[in-house]
Amino acid sequence: MSKEIKIEFLWDRETYLKASEIVYNYELKKSPKRFLGWIFIAMSQFGVVMAMKKGVAGLLSISTILIIYWYGFRWNIRRYFINKSFDKLPNANRNIHIFLKDDGLYLDHAKISWEEIAGVVLLQDGFIVYLANS
Repeated sequence: MSKEIKIEFLWDRETYLKASEIVYNYELKKSPKRFLGWIFIAMSQFGVVMAMKKGVAGLLSISTILIIYWYGFRWNIRRYFINKSFDKLPNANRNIHIFLKDDGLYLDHAKISWEEIAGVVLLQDGFIVYLANS
């Protein structure tokens, strides 16, 4: 690569939330944790049906709460904690400059050599860079 490539963007709250959602969805796409979530939902919905058939109020209450959490509040709770972590970032609300050069990737003034990069995943809305030591 003889030409330097420059990527610039504002690292604001909305970008941080979107990046977090993209990474979450990508990493869990084929993860066993995704299937555990589906099992959790199926068991909760089965619990609602069984509780209504048997008239067990406790099981119905627990299953209903779990389903409301999963479909209604899970992302809102995650968003709350993501927003909280954004406030602690040293580069929050700053322009980020990434330079791709022959000897590596430069993030502002920090250099990451190509050997330190384990992989890059190109997505529709951006990309994910995985470092070899993490």
